[in-house]
Amino acid sequence: MNIVFMGTPDFAAQFLIHLKNGPHSVVGVVTQPDRPVGRGRVLTPPPVKVKALAYGLPVLQPESVKDPSFAEDLTKWNADLFVVVAFSILPKTVLAKAKFGAVNVHGSLLPKYRGAAPVQWAIANGDKTSGVSVFLLDEKMDHGPLLEQREVPISIDDTELSLLDKMVIPGCDALDKAITRIEQGNLDSLPQQQHEMASPAPKLRKDDGKIDFSKPAVEIHNRIRAFSPWPGGFCNFADKIVYFRKTLPATISLSLLPGEGKVQNGHLFVGTGNGLLEVIEIQLEGKRSLPVGDFLRGVQNKDNLCFKTMI
Repeated sequence: MNIVFMGTPDFAAQFLIHLKNGPHSVVGVVTQPDRPVGRGRVLTPPPVKVKALAYGLPVLQPESVKDPSFAEDLTKWNADLFVVVAFSILPKTVLAKAKFGAVNVHGSLLPKYRGAAPVQWAIANGDKTSGVSVFLLDEKMDHGPLLEQREVPISIDDTELSLLDKMVIPGCDALDKAITRIEQGNLDSLPQQQHEMASPAPKLRKDDGKIDFSKPAVEIHNRIRAFSPWPGGFCNFADKIVYFRKTLPATISLSLLPGEGKVQNGHLFVGTGNGLLEVIEIQLEGKRSLPVGDFLRGVQNKDNLCFKTMI
């Protein structure tokens, strides 16, 4: 089967590698345009492009998938199937350019968490289980009929990156099975049930990372690990922005107000609306992330620590 792969981030690149090493022919790759990255704003290719060029594959980088010229450019690849991982909603004019249309690999058990950030919101909401869905694309967001699903457990210390890593192997297996079904004409797909029960997973905003110390410690911890590395979990400390890069809900007994910090036996605990949060790694804005012990060595008054929710 001739496959055109569409994706952008590292997670998507893992599926390109899998397909390239499999029985099908990857005839082309579509990804986002190169973007400025870092403080130097260096123009940087997306991970999928880097991998595609290493394989010697032709690459398209449309500014808009709705541009009529993009659909025409796809025609030359004579694709049987588009495989889409973390890319974009495709219009009908594009879907029509592949014999069997397109399948999408999505990081949730649809219809739960439709949107751009399903992995992050599953962690932020304290879910114990997530998964991977492979479905036939239509013109609505994560709406099409399901072909394969795999469950993936979420651990208490999982972050966006670690959970994505756990999804790769089951996701590749689900993709293989879905492609085989398409080849065999076995398209008895499972329509997504209860569309009205679908939950959103919108694109993250910078403000999603603001730590609200009035919330329970477990909820704060979940959001910090969900939004790592971006936007991170951040607050105000000594009139500067600090990021809590690694935390744990604490089990010790201390009476602390929300945002009040206490150092005990080299550990940093912060009060919340319910329970204590232990800070394991912390980063002052513009500096590198440090173990909390190293950070505290630079703090003069360790007896009066105050972390404030940013307005």
